[in-house]
Amino acid sequence: MAKLLPLLAAFLSLALLLPAPPARAKEAPAYIALGDSLAFGVGASDPATKGYVGLTQDALARGDRYNQRGLELLNLAFPGATSADLLLPGGQVDRAADEISERLEDDSSADDNVEIITLNVGGNDFLSLGAEDSPCLDDPLSAECEELYLGMLGDLEDNLIHTLKRLDQAAPAADIIVMDLYSPLSGRGGPADIIASFAIEGLNAATERAVVEADVGAKMVRVYPVFRGHAPDLVSDDFVHPNDEGHALMAELVLATIEGREPELPEGYEAPVAVEEAIEAPLGRGGLLPVPREDEGDSNVPLLLAIAIPAGLLGLAAIAGVFVTSRGR
Repeated sequence: MAKLLPLLAAFLSLALLLPAPPARAKEAPAYIALGDSLAFGVGASDPATKGYVGLTQDALARGDRYNQRGLELLNLAFPGATSADLLLPGGQVDRAADEISERLEDDSSADDNVEIITLNVGGNDFLSLGAEDSPCLDDPLSAECEELYLGMLGDLEDNLIHTLKRLDQAAPAADIIVMDLYSPLSGRGGPADIIASFAIEGLNAATERAVVEADVGAKMVRVYPVFRGHAPDLVSDDFVHPNDEGHALMAELVLATIEGREPELPEGYEAPVAVEEAIEAPLGRGGLLPVPREDEGDSNVPLLLAIAIPAGLLGLAAIAGVFVTSRGR
């Protein structure tokens, strides 16, 4: 035994001099999720697996496109994020770009790039107008509140354009999916329901304009029409975030967009035939206006457009009130 000790010591010394093994290379393609509490999975019974991002990744990984290759998920979203937060140094866009670059430079595998990016943001931009010092809390129809509201929409649009261009520059071959917002009050009845819908449509119009103006081939996922009238069934007990059923519907809409097919929606969740999508600003193509009766022509459209901004401001007050109340639960 004594004779073996010097030999063992020699082997140990040699092992210490050997270089450390390289870090395990990334082998599977990746899906990066960006956004706020919705992408994080808040409202779901298990945010990681029952949130729309986790459900989307799981379905893709089991589908024909990835069942052999695998699909890694990097969810960079965090609750409370605004569109400006995405672009902060070291923020979600920087981290996504770093991950994309690292995978592109990884020579050990030719099939480990970022192929899918989803993004939802805007709800917290909207709720920021309900801060304690906001003029919108005292008078949502004041000139000061209107200026703040329109400025928020402009900033949201600009931030989204910069975000989309950065992502496309980093990963020009990736599918970039942008989601619009639903109204958490839709279907609950009363004036707040109707007014809040106008407010959300202001954000959705800004989001859609950003997707068009960025001109990077990003695709829109329209959540608003599917949730319209169904918030009591699809929104969690906090009255803001989707429940498991809501997240599942969002995942199906994302999957259908990625796969280039019509979404498979439960019966009763198709957009009602009594509305049509409008293309005029400020509501954008995501805005929904009542279909005029034959004897009315389009006479109701200018009136609805004229009240869109004031209604949006009142909608801010309605949604902010629900949000503040839910946080106090």
